[in-house]
Amino acid sequence: MTRQWSVAGVLIGLGLVALAAIMGYDAANMRVPPVHAKVGPRVFPVLVSIGLALSGLALVWQARAKETGLVAEGDSDWTAVAVIAAGLVVHMNILKPLGFIPAGILLFMCVAFAFGSRRYRRDGIVAVIVTVVTYVVFTRFLGLQLPPGFLQGLV
Repeated sequence: MTRQWSVAGVLIGLGLVALAAIMGYDAANMRVPPVHAKVGPRVFPVLVSIGLALSGLALVWQARAKETGLVAEGDSDWTAVAVIAAGLVVHMNILKPLGFIPAGILLFMCVAFAFGSRRYRRDGIVAVIVTVVTYVVFTRFLGLQLPPGFLQGLV
């Protein structure tokens, strides 16, 4: 079998590396008061830009290492794409009225289903844990506002 480049993989990988470079540059040039000199608002953008760069480089590596004949270029699971897209549309529409936690649970369940999971109870438990922890971390520890919806005052 011969090895050849996957053009889409290389382009996506290079796009992630470029996005990482922009984020890293912006984080490095961010003006931060001396109060936040050690751990401040630069930490998370830098970590995300490093993660994006590593992911982009991994995609470029995988695009080169792909052997022809194992996976056809045009094979895509459009049903999974449609389920995730529908989940995103519903998520956007129920986020404010119902709140972050129910919308996040629904989106998590849609993505798990699209990826082939049929263990609904386990997926639901993981979805609840992940969304509640995310909500608490963002609202209590980072001071960001996420829509509470009908669970306002409970979490």
